[in-house]
Amino acid sequence: MKMLKKMPIRLRLTVMTVALLTVCCVGITLILNYSAIKMATIIDASAVLPAQEVGEEGWIHESTPAASSSMTPSVSSEVSQKAKIDFRIESIIYMLLVIISGGFSTYYLSGKALKPLDTLNDQVKNINVHNLFETLSVPPTNDEIAELTSTFNEMTDKLNDSFMMQQRFSLSAAHELRTPLAVLQTKVDVFKKKKTHTTEEYDALIYVIEKQTKRLRGLVSSLLDMTNLDDKREQRSICLKDIFEDIISELSLITKDKNVTMTLDCDNSVVFGNTDLLYRAFYNLVENGIKYNIDGGTVEVLVNRLSKEQVSIKIIDTGIGIADKDKNKIFEPFYRVDKSRSRQLGGTGLGLSTVDSILKKNNGTITVTDNESNGTCFHVILNSESSQKKRTDPCI
Repeated sequence: MKMLKKMPIRLRLTVMTVALLTVCCVGITLILNYSAIKMATIIDASAVLPAQEVGEEGWIHESTPAASSSMTPSVSSEVSQKAKIDFRIESIIYMLLVIISGGFSTYYLSGKALKPLDTLNDQVKNINVHNLFETLSVPPTNDEIAELTSTFNEMTDKLNDSFMMQQRFSLSAAHELRTPLAVLQTKVDVFKKKKTHTTEEYDALIYVIEKQTKRLRGLVSSLLDMTNLDDKREQRSICLKDIFEDIISELSLITKDKNVTMTLDCDNSVVFGNTDLLYRAFYNLVENGIKYNIDGGTVEVLVNRLSKEQVSIKIIDTGIGIADKDKNKIFEPFYRVDKSRSRQLGGTGLGLSTVDSILKKNNGTITVTDNESNGTCFHVILNSESSQKKRTDPCI
């Protein structure tokens, strides 16, 4: 059995078919031989019975041996035995011919049937990290092999997207870290060229060092936060109204500086997740709505229950909006819609990527659409507390 599993599929099909043919042919041959011998025995027996006559008065009389031999031909026992042996030999020969021809036919036809699989195997062998974007040709057979090829193409597309995203992440991370280091190195080199310095030059150098160090610290902290999302954290029932009231209170100074009005329309919906992580995610979304808003704009938070199992959270702003071409990329690490504006506002390009990761960890989803009156709408859907085991309502 182990040897059969190690065989190629084509040879395995042939061996299994030959085994099945052998069982069937042996069975049929045995049945035919049994029936033929039984019939031959009956014929032999009937051939040696004495012939009978019906008399004039209706009586049955046995014929004399001479008459019997003249009316019923006698069959030689040797001839009968020889016929039986010949029949057995011929049936065995035909059985072997059927098995052998069936095995060769199976091997040939299975090779034809498995040819698309061999072609797929050859194509897969040529796949590497440099040509993941290339799709394999799907055979027009509309069978399992065609379905397997389509599934493989979908898998390589996903792998290519992940690989390209990882590559962009590495390049962006290297660029983001290299820029402040290059600024620091340049300032230090210029400073070292002069032997004497004024107080203003020292202050300017210290200012640059503090600024770039703060930027580096923010990048490293954001990267560490992303990696720490995989840690096991306690999950419990969370009242969304409490979270958003705390966020609005904490961001009140920024809303005054930006002249932005915040409104909260929230029912007593309860979700199940990690409080700290969800707080960070919603804080980031609300803060972005304030930062990238217009003067005198608004940020509206709407929370309502979609069903018994799901809660909808919408964060709507009247800001600068997001172009359609950027909506599918804003959740990638280091991706910025407006790079210069993001840096001016202190963004690292990791905020929305962290939000997306947090929501996935809490079995949530997030989508972005345009606001009807300009701006952006982030729509988050989370599992409600009722979808888990019954707990005490934290909103009460």
